[in-house]
Amino acid sequence: MLKSQEIQLEQSKRRERMAEIQKAETVSDEGRTELRSLTDAYQGAEIELRAAIVLEDAERAKIKVADKSETDFSRECRSFSLSAVVGAMESGKALAGREAEVSAELEQRHGKAQRGVMFPFEALETRDDATIPTTTGSGGDLASRPTMQALERLFERSAAAKFGVKALQVTGKPRFPEMTAGASASWVGEGEGADAAAITTTVKEPSIHTLTARYLLSRQAVRENSALEITLRRDLSELLREGMDLAFFQGTGTGNQPSGLNTLLTGGQVIDLEAAVISYPTLIRKCTDVMSSAKLNDLSGVKVAGLPFMLGDLLAQSFGDGATQLDMLKKQIPGVAFSNQVATTSGSAPVLGSMYLGVTDNVAFAPTWGAPELIVDPYSESKTGKLALTIFSFTDILVQRLSTHFLKLENVAQGEVAA
Repeated sequence: MLKSQEIQLEQSKRRERMAEIQKAETVSDEGRTELRSLTDAYQGAEIELRAAIVLEDAERAKIKVADKSETDFSRECRSFSLSAVVGAMESGKALAGREAEVSAELEQRHGKAQRGVMFPFEALETRDDATIPTTTGSGGDLASRPTMQALERLFERSAAAKFGVKALQVTGKPRFPEMTAGASASWVGEGEGADAAAITTTVKEPSIHTLTARYLLSRQAVRENSALEITLRRDLSELLREGMDLAFFQGTGTGNQPSGLNTLLTGGQVIDLEAAVISYPTLIRKCTDVMSSAKLNDLSGVKVAGLPFMLGDLLAQSFGDGATQLDMLKKQIPGVAFSNQVATTSGSAPVLGSMYLGVTDNVAFAPTWGAPELIVDPYSESKTGKLALTIFSFTDILVQRLSTHFLKLENVAQGEVAA
């Protein structure tokens, strides 16, 4: 019960007692004393009631205002200056201002950094509205910028992201259940029922793998380069994107690597094209196979990832109306990615490589724990006048429904180049 309601209830009881005393034909001395006491208490409670109402109104107004602390923190993360961190650590100074506050908040949320400085993923974004040009290499005053999903923004240009892999932040030991049998639909007559089928599930749990990116930077660049912040954002984010792409497509599962599609897809999920050049009819036929096994009702949910030479072969093959086979493919399948990180090539005449087809929505993930760490080492490369920057990111690759949602096309040959 609110304080104002408690006071009003007591006031009602006082009024009732005062009325009883005043109804009597004669009021005794004791009655007069009690009446004066009730009157004084009533007047004091009225003052207390007004104060309680004002306080409760203020609390209601505060509750109505949305909590913007998380949004404000995300904005400060987008203004985090990597060049300020590098400059401070290179000169042996402690972090200050925004960088110190954001790093301290991240350590409170995700645990203390082991050796370096914990920084937000937003600091690696390179879009125009996220880039912070600076000429001083030092952190500025607190600023406000648009809030976006940092992981999705960071990896959106990667081949894995174009293939439909979803980057997400996790904590602890998350579980990803996958239903493998049961829960079928059926038609029944009036008054009849259907027997429930037993549901079988499997559960996958990601494991933390450490992705490391190393970068050498001259001491002169720290002091002279007016575009240092932009350079750090661009180059360090590219290193992480390249590492994630290699892990998702080519991860071996050994040597501290996560397992990628090249390792996970086996048996009937691997199709040998026997040194054939990729073509639109072949791709559409295999995509419809994936569409059928994944129980889709159109091709738009299928994604394709291949090597750059496959892109060139699809562009070189045209139809009579002037459209290339790549144009025809994109009309049916919008999610097409070509990157050197998808697969390695073998052979020389012809060059052979692999490509992947998949329905990745809600089945392909890159879970990431906490924020990345940055270590600035001014000693190991001191004789060359350079600083060694090392990033540690803690992530894994998790793919479900491999037997129905994915295909690997191997031994795809590069077409002959016209003289």
